[in-house]
Amino acid sequence: MKFLTTGLLATAALAAAQEQQVLQAEDGMGRAPLPDSSIFDETLQKFQSSLEDGISHFWSEMKTNFKDYLPLISLPKKHTRRPDSEWDHVVRGADIESVWVQGADGEKRREIDGKLHNYDLRVKAVDPSKLGVDPGVKQYSGYLDDNDADKHLFYCEYLGCPGFPVYESHC
Repeated sequence: MKFLTTGLLATAALAAAQEQQVLQAEDGMGRAPLPDSSIFDETLQKFQSSLEDGISHFWSEMKTNFKDYLPLISLPKKHTRRPDSEWDHVVRGADIESVWVQGADGEKRREIDGKLHNYDLRVKAVDPSKLGVDPGVKQYSGYLDDNDADKHLFYCEYLGCPGFPVYESHC
């Protein structure tokens, strides 16, 4: 409740600190003239500085009031990527980029276009029938890796689900 009150007071103080601008009368065409852009810039700068002050004050209050609970908050554990030998298939984007085909006109061109050299696809096949569920269903899961951005998107795919054609996948 104290934080809500602090936030409301900061907002009210910000609103009271703003200069009010007098609107000018319309011109002969029925349009109001545009105010000077420097007014907007000044207002934005005042708002930004007061917001930064409010945020730093808020976090200092959080640290003070919840210092007993901070040890309970844990940081993410260090993750090490599994080696490629643990995956059933690893497809490198650079390998896909290097595939060339010969067209009907005899000219060589890349089969798949795009910048794929930064990406990898890791695949693991899982047999759900070993668990006694979904016999006849093939399950694949893994990661699509963006190596430059160090992002790893998880995916899963089920083929041959009962009631669905084999060529459709559902996750």
